[in-house]
Amino acid sequence: MNDDINFLKNETIFNYRVAAIIRYNNKILVQKDTEAPYYSLIGGRCKIRESSIEAILREFKEETGLDATFLKPLAIIENFFTLAFNQKKFHEILIIHELKLKDEKIDIHKILNSVEDTKKDRITYHWISIDNLKKASFKPEIVLDILDSQEFKHIINKD
Repeated sequence: MNDDINFLKNETIFNYRVAAIIRYNNKILVQKDTEAPYYSLIGGRCKIRESSIEAILREFKEETGLDATFLKPLAIIENFFTLAFNQKKFHEILIIHELKLKDEKIDIHKILNSVEDTKKDRITYHWISIDNLKKASFKPEIVLDILDSQEFKHIINKD
């Protein structure tokens, strides 16, 4: 049974998602799906009766095989967008938490070897400086505005 909080209503997909910002040596850990022309934060959908903190720690472990520790909440984004390639409309609640790797000396290539088999050939992970990330294609772009912030943000984003 899939307990992800995700459903279709009036031709719009509703998602309740979480994402992680992980910093190391002035860089942010991001992912790149070969099926998408942009970078994004690592994360996924919350499940019924799961807190956003439980969800991001679970998703991060599932996606990378690595353990992380919760540091602090960074933002909640009410995200409204339409996918360019298939015109699907989304209404998404995205909660972003800052995490810290339990083993900060981890070799990034170990991540590549632990990704779920269904994603192993599609997902790559990268440490990218904030300056370079701001020059790259990144979604949702509004997240770049919170990377330097020291306070929690509530953002409504309509792409």
